[in-house]
Amino acid sequence: MKELNLQEIKEVEFNILKVFDAFCKENNIKYYLAHGTLLGAIRYKKFIPWDDDIDVLIPREDYNRLVATFKDDDRYKLFAYEKNPDFRFPFGKLCDMTTKKVEPADNGVELGLDIDLFPLDVWDDDLEKAKKEARKIKKNMGHLALSKLEKSQDQSPLKRAIKTLLIRLCKMKGSGHYIEKIQKASYRKDVKEKKYIGCKAWCVYGEKGIIPARAFAETMEIEFEGEMFPAPAGYDEYLTCLFGDYLPEPPEEKRKTHHVFTAYKL
Repeated sequence: MKELNLQEIKEVEFNILKVFDAFCKENNIKYYLAHGTLLGAIRYKKFIPWDDDIDVLIPREDYNRLVATFKDDDRYKLFAYEKNPDFRFPFGKLCDMTTKKVEPADNGVELGLDIDLFPLDVWDDDLEKAKKEARKIKKNMGHLALSKLEKSQDQSPLKRAIKTLLIRLCKMKGSGHYIEKIQKASYRKDVKEKKYIGCKAWCVYGEKGIIPARAFAETMEIEFEGEMFPAPAGYDEYLTCLFGDYLPEPPEEKRKTHHVFTAYKL
C-alpha cells in the first residue's frame, strides 16, 4: 500500500464529491457544501490549505432517500447506520474503497477515504430548548466516542483509570445504543414551521450550530476547486454562527487539521 499525502487525499475526496454531486443531480437530492468545506469555498474557492476532509449537509428527507437509493459499486460505497448496523457513526460517509483510511477509533467497518454526509435537521423553535437539545446530543457523542476506544491514552494515572472505567461502561451499552439516542434526538417529523435548523446528528459546534432556517431558504452555486457546487444563499449568516468573523485566516499555530488519520492507496 502507498501512503497518501495531504494533496493526494484532497484529490481523492474531491473526486468522491463529484460522484456524489452527479448522483444528487440525477436523483433530485438537495444538499449544500458545509462547515469547513464551505468556509474554504468562500475564503479560497478551494479546500482550506491545511484541511483534509469534505462536509456536506443534506435535508433529512433527502438524506433518507439518498441512503435508500444509492447503489454501491466496486469503488464507491455509502456507509450509514441505517444500512450498515456495524458502522459506528450517526451520519453517512461516501467512501472510495480503492483507498484505506486508518483512524485511532474502531469505526466498526473498514473505510476508505470519504466525504461526510450530514443530515440537516430541525431544532426546537424555542432557542433555550434547542440549546438543551445540543448539550444532550453532545453528551451522547462523547459516550459514543468512548465506546469506540480500546484504552485511554491519558498520561495521568488517575485520568487514565477514570477514562478506562468510562470506556468499559460505554462499551457495555455499545455504540449502537448511543447512535440511536443521537438519531432519536435529531429527527423531528412533520415540522411545518422551521425556525432553526442545523447538523444535529453530529453537532460538533454545539450551540453555535443552531442556525436560523432563513440561511438555507434559498440555494446558490459556489466555486470549489474549479467547479460549481450548491451552497446556502445565506452562507454569511451560517458561517458567522459557526465561526464568528470567518474571513481572516487564524493564527499560524491554529492552521492545522483536527482529524487524526492516515490514508493509503490499495
